[in-house]
Amino acid sequence: MKTLCICLVLLTAGSAWSQEKMSPKRFRELAATPGDTNALRPELASLPFWRNARCSVTMKYQDGKVFKEDCSQTAKTIGGKYIVFSMESQYYKQTMHAIAGYDEKSAAIRQWALFGDTLTQATMIFDPEKKVSASTSRYGDGFEEISVGSCSDTEMSDHTLVYKGGVLFMTRDAKTRPVVTATGVQPGGPANGRQALGSETNRTSAAAGSGRSP
Repeated sequence: MKTLCICLVLLTAGSAWSQEKMSPKRFRELAATPGDTNALRPELASLPFWRNARCSVTMKYQDGKVFKEDCSQTAKTIGGKYIVFSMESQYYKQTMHAIAGYDEKSAAIRQWALFGDTLTQATMIFDPEKKVSASTSRYGDGFEEISVGSCSDTEMSDHTLVYKGGVLFMTRDAKTRPVVTATGVQPGGPANGRQALGSETNRTSAAAGSGRSP
């Protein structure tokens, strides 16, 4: 827990240093680009991800509403610089995408998501030895998210607190597991075969403004 608290302090500071450029146009271009087998840059290669996975997410709003979703997700890598995730969301009734990349200016991993023309960005730190992550993002009309996650060889869990105007608005819990076929778990390529922490359902729902009630 002490490690995660330190990470969150670094994330908050790092968000002010970022010079990473991403636009809605560039985001859509990356989402439409075919994946390749180029080796990921070292900072991204430490991230675990699965090429094919199932995501289960539970969103609990402070007004008592609860929404649960179970959906499929795929991942691809592009040019050694990006990991792109695609999720078939029942909640938003469309394919949602999330992109992870590395920002040299802040020495941190950036995650982007898009809903309509609204682009959101999160900053994440991942400890590959302890297999834990911490991330934070701000977007929309006063929304802020703080997430902590952990992973094993068979599952990843992520707990997110969503605030609006400094008041807790909802919580979101996500679990991601690999899809197992007759030939076993499909590997994720350069990034050790798993799905990137923090880039699953919780990150794509952030792009849509997770404050929206079902």
